[in-house]
Amino acid sequence: MKLSDVLKIQILGGFRVSCGDKVIGTGMARGNARKMWLLFGYLLMNYDRAVGQKELIDVLWYGTEVVNPTNSLKVLVFKLRRELDSLGFRPGGEIIQSAYGTYFFNNEIPHEIDALEFEKLVETASGGARSEDERMELLYRALSLYKGDVSEMAEGHPWLTALRTRFGTLYRDAVTKLRTILTGRGEYQKVVSVCNDALMRQPDEEVYFYYLISAYVAMGNYSAASEMYSRVKTLSRGESTHEQDLNPAEDVFLAAARLSQSGMPERDLSPGELTSDLEEKLDYVSGFFVEYDDFRQIYRMVARQLGQAIGIARLSVYSLKLREGAKASEEEKQVHLRILENAIAFMLHYKTVFTRSGPTQYAVLLIDVSEEDALDFTDKVREYFETHRQNQDFSISHGMDVLESAHIRQQKRMNGTNSSVGMKTGSR
Repeated sequence: MKLSDVLKIQILGGFRVSCGDKVIGTGMARGNARKMWLLFGYLLMNYDRAVGQKELIDVLWYGTEVVNPTNSLKVLVFKLRRELDSLGFRPGGEIIQSAYGTYFFNNEIPHEIDALEFEKLVETASGGARSEDERMELLYRALSLYKGDVSEMAEGHPWLTALRTRFGTLYRDAVTKLRTILTGRGEYQKVVSVCNDALMRQPDEEVYFYYLISAYVAMGNYSAASEMYSRVKTLSRGESTHEQDLNPAEDVFLAAARLSQSGMPERDLSPGELTSDLEEKLDYVSGFFVEYDDFRQIYRMVARQLGQAIGIARLSVYSLKLREGAKASEEEKQVHLRILENAIAFMLHYKTVFTRSGPTQYAVLLIDVSEEDALDFTDKVREYFETHRQNQDFSISHGMDVLESAHIRQQKRMNGTNSSVGMKTGSR
């Protein structure tokens, strides 16, 4: 037995304990042995204190009756110590110690716990005193430690559920922070790599799909972005993006949106070339962001089509709000404006176009969308924002109006009819 050896403990993505080439863990556990590892895991996560017998019994036999729980606990501790003996590191009784009716993990022995190291790296990277390069290195190291969720040592156990949520949230935050750095540097291929790895570990985390879509669009890889968007729609809404699903109103809207993105050709084109340049490319993804001047032109074009190719259109407005009396820096405000923009881009329907319409405001144009669906979109935007905001003092307000063309408004004024439809505020 070499005292210089280190006890390595993996909790993320499976439970295993190793020393040198000797390994024990849940991969070899059968039956009640999983409860033994639950005991070890609980002591590890409470490494800084001694845990009483009653607390351990409540955790280990949660929701079940035990004839002699104190004796059952002693038997479990004995088995755990014996299992640790097999590593040839230190005697199991030295690793799991007891005193005055309590048990505790001896954190003075040389050891490494991946979950705690992962947590420390993420928290250190969140500190503002470090350079961007240092934070990026720390985040990469943290992500390499996260092999997956905390091992399910006991099905449906509330303590394990809380633990899985804790580290799962940390992992998502680390991915988001690293993605922000890489995006700021224009390193979109690295964003793709990081987010694909993240989806392997958290396949139902929708925000990773949005990050991938944004990266693919930034690289000009619209086919990959469209494919990714189809995947997330299947995951979250069960809708289709096939060409046959498009109606004439969408054709008008999407062609205008694509034209505003590409700009005027640099040379005169033949009618055939111009048709090819103008025709719709089915590579659109999520809500479509355009500059305000382009938004104005699309708005006017849509208004002209009302009652013809387009049945109804709505203008939806989202504003960032700070709680009265609260204070926030300009940097915090910009961060939350980006979160709001992400919420609109990712959560709204692909029929939408949106723009930054004010210092703290975004405007969204909804084509042939019912009021119920429009409010449903609003709920999704609000839910995304509230889930991802970093400061609870920030919130969003919402208002909505129905479009009318200038010709209809003029005709109403001439007829003495009130042209105002009225702004509907809030959500359901």
